[in-house]
Amino acid sequence: MHKNDAVSPEQTVADLSHLAWCALVALRLAHLEGQALSPLMTHTFLLRWLASAQKQRRFPKTVAPDIESLLNNARRNGQAAKLQHRLEYLWQSCSSPVDEQSDLFRLTYAIEALKAAGWQNISLPDNEWHIDKLIEEFSDEDTIMLIQKSALVQAFTDDGTLKSTLDFLVRGNRDFFSQTMRAQDLTVTIKENIGNWLIMSLNIKKAV
Repeated sequence: MHKNDAVSPEQTVADLSHLAWCALVALRLAHLEGQALSPLMTHTFLLRWLASAQKQRRFPKTVAPDIESLLNNARRNGQAAKLQHRLEYLWQSCSSPVDEQSDLFRLTYAIEALKAAGWQNISLPDNEWHIDKLIEEFSDEDTIMLIQKSALVQAFTDDGTLKSTLDFLVRGNRDFFSQTMRAQDLTVTIKENIGNWLIMSLNIKKAV
């Protein structure tokens, strides 16, 4: 992606907020018409609404991965996916000031800022998380951040609070990376140098 083609993190957040708001308004209108009143019907309504939004491309490309993620989760887990709850959380998160958000939301915001500056962000499953092989595979990349998916999930509580140190494999300007994280009140330190690569750790913020 060229830097001038990148979408700002502010725009991405605004697009996510709009997506969630539209879905919740559609659900509210359905309720007023006597539809989607049970948990199962609510789940089915939102699943169909999201599928239709995806098929018709109603929303910007910035939220396409989020729609796909919501759909995959809903199809895999059924009502346990809690689509309405997830959309409500998404809308509330994106509508509030960033400094009032959870650690996970602020990390997501920082990653969007890095992507807007031309960085790549890739999350990988455990069977692909072999640092030596990753360094070789992505040796041509100048600005990239790699994350192990399972570590990302395990590092946060359900409400998005960082509960354990999270490591990233990073190649690029370390000062810019650290400043981008610090701008979202996130603290990162260098854990290990591996040639042109760094293992950077996101640390739990100490209580004042």
